[in-house]
Amino acid sequence: MKRLCILMLIVAAIALPLTAGTTLAGISGYIVAPSADVTASSQSTSVTTSYSAAFSSGGAVHIPALQLAFNDTFETSLAVDIAGDTDLLLNAKWRFKTQGETSFAAGLTGQLSGITKTNEAAAQLYLASSFSSSIMDFPSRTTLLLGYSITKNLNSNINFALAFQTPFFPQTFKDKVEFLLDFGNVSYSSTPSVGNAENRGLVNIALRLVPIEFVTSTYLSMDLRALDLFDDQGRAVSIGATISFRP
Repeated sequence: MKRLCILMLIVAAIALPLTAGTTLAGISGYIVAPSADVTASSQSTSVTTSYSAAFSSGGAVHIPALQLAFNDTFETSLAVDIAGDTDLLLNAKWRFKTQGETSFAAGLTGQLSGITKTNEAAAQLYLASSFSSSIMDFPSRTTLLLGYSITKNLNSNINFALAFQTPFFPQTFKDKVEFLLDFGNVSYSSTPSVGNAENRGLVNIALRLVPIEFVTSTYLSMDLRALDLFDDQGRAVSIGATISFRP
């Protein structure tokens, strides 16, 4: 029994960082790709705030976000993408099934872009599956995403993404840092200020400091990201911080 309890604690310690953290748009996930997991909220509502700054040849971008999660099942977030103009991003995600360590979710990102200029609406619908896997004998969290964009000026409205999160040199960093990679043909919005998937291709990498409980039930996580590595127009670096209150 004692060994079983220790094993369960180890699994819980591994599972937390692999499902924690938010995308640039403030919904739980990787860099731009959401996961099928939701922020832990089994006892009461969890509140997460995040801020990301991105820097590219076009200047600086600021993305603050607020997220609420309910009953380990549903979460919603509001983000503001501030650059030359301002976009509003409203996310909603429903994890409708879990089977072992596998989650299935449906999500929606509603967007109002260029609110002081073009004032155009768009939406992204998606289905995602997140599951535990291994990369070179390291535990990882993998997500497959398939979706559809309701917008214009795209070569294709069919979206897909593949994302991974795994420990980064675990012996050196004591399992405190995760490596993230997501790629596909969709970004965090239809008109992102950085990480532009207009040509329907996007590769991003990041390092994530796993959540640290610095106050009771309050966790801090930080990200260092490199966006759109193979495209001059969308390439950028980003830093971000997330504070999550999980009572």
